[in-house]
Amino acid sequence: MKKLALLDLEGTLIDYEFWEALAESHERGEELKRLLEEGLTSNNWYETFLKRVEMIIGTPKEVIEGVAEKALKKLKPEAPTLISELKKQGFTTMIVSGGFEDFVKILAEVLGVEDYVAQKLVYHNNEVVGVLPVFKEKGEIVDKLRPWFDLILAVGDGFNDLNMLLKADVAIAVGKRAKELAKVSDAFAYRDLGEFLRDLISGKLKETLARLEAGEGS
Repeated sequence: MKKLALLDLEGTLIDYEFWEALAESHERGEELKRLLEEGLTSNNWYETFLKRVEMIIGTPKEVIEGVAEKALKKLKPEAPTLISELKKQGFTTMIVSGGFEDFVKILAEVLGVEDYVAQKLVYHNNEVVGVLPVFKEKGEIVDKLRPWFDLILAVGDGFNDLNMLLKADVAIAVGKRAKELAKVSDAFAYRDLGEFLRDLISGKLKETLARLEAGEGS
């Protein structure tokens, strides 16, 4: 059986939000934070994303890369172990992030995931001039990869992950919004990554995955 684990990055694998960090040094920082919160808690993620990109036109590439490098210190301690365990259980691991490639690539390499999907900033003279959107919502990634995998597990912490959770065979919601997400996606809800990891190794989630692999349904 070919298995795929799609993992959100910010808030899920790291205690860090790129936009919040960038907002700290941006003249319209509060507006950036407001748009981020709106995107994470509503169905307007893509619209708010485009507005945020418009606000950072002209930002030097070195500023973007600097914000990304700081995220390395914010990896959740359980994240590397989680990736290793998923691989051990036969999953291909992939980060699906609404963040930018400049930011995601660094963390994907450190975590050791096989691949990642992220938005791509466009630069001219080393300044942001636009964005090449890779997806509008994360459910698109499940649809595109569905033909190649028998079982898809998705992990997220915000409502911008909802469509990905809804379309996955097994949905995992972590963090402060886990119970809210679980109500609308039938996801397993966990307070934190550590609780999720423990259940993956020796709990109800492991049993559920075993039944699915055996073709017994959920």
